[in-house]
Amino acid sequence: MKRLTPLCIVWLLAGCATHSQGNLFWNVRELATVPVPTVALLGPNEKIILTLNTQTVQKLMLVHLRISRTANVQTDLLLVEGDDPNAFAGLVRERRAVVISTGMVKLIGDDVNEFAALLGHETAHWAKGHVDAGQTRANTLQGIGTLIGVGLGVAGVPGAGYITGLGANLIEASYSRDDEREADASSIDYMLANGFDPAAAVRLHEKMLQLPAGVRIPFLSSHPSGEERIENLKKLIDAKKSELNATQQDTKSP
Repeated sequence: MKRLTPLCIVWLLAGCATHSQGNLFWNVRELATVPVPTVALLGPNEKIILTLNTQTVQKLMLVHLRISRTANVQTDLLLVEGDDPNAFAGLVRERRAVVISTGMVKLIGDDVNEFAALLGHETAHWAKGHVDAGQTRANTLQGIGTLIGVGLGVAGVPGAGYITGLGANLIEASYSRDDEREADASSIDYMLANGFDPAAAVRLHEKMLQLPAGVRIPFLSSHPSGEERIENLKKLIDAKKSELNATQQDTKSP
């Protein structure tokens, strides 16, 4: 990757606010339209936070659109500066959003199916009403939405800005075990409906658990995981595949 062209492009995307305002974020829809093979997301002093193949960004956006359509919800997809692997569903300037940290993007790489698993789970929290459930959570998200909205449109450039008031840990939403099970099940449904490999959900959780000791993984604290979760996902995938096969057989029967 030649440094000059990407840096010129990404400088526009990153805006020119000071880093003290919070965590940089980028709208994936805007990144997907950058007319270069590779884009680099810039932090303060032109430090490269993350380099992405433009085709990977476009595939990520397509996964988001397909999952959202199947779930019948509309959300913005944002990347946010943060070394810790994380993702969450929350309000951004009173708009529904699914947010992925750059640390999580680095962990997943270019595995489209793992992105589908991650986006399916977070989208399901919107589709099933988990984010809005409970007055306490609703009030908290409204406050978060106000904080996030401060950075939008920085320097007149759409798609880039700063998330303020969150710190490096982003948002660690808390859901019940029933909510998590429902989000997992819905995510597998979304993946199967769109031709993605549901086994990627297992691979993603295994990948997180295999990270070196001492690496902080906020996603696992906000989305309970572990060997038991992985086994449950495997059973869930087998059950969903059997259910799908039975439905297909019934459709073929005279």
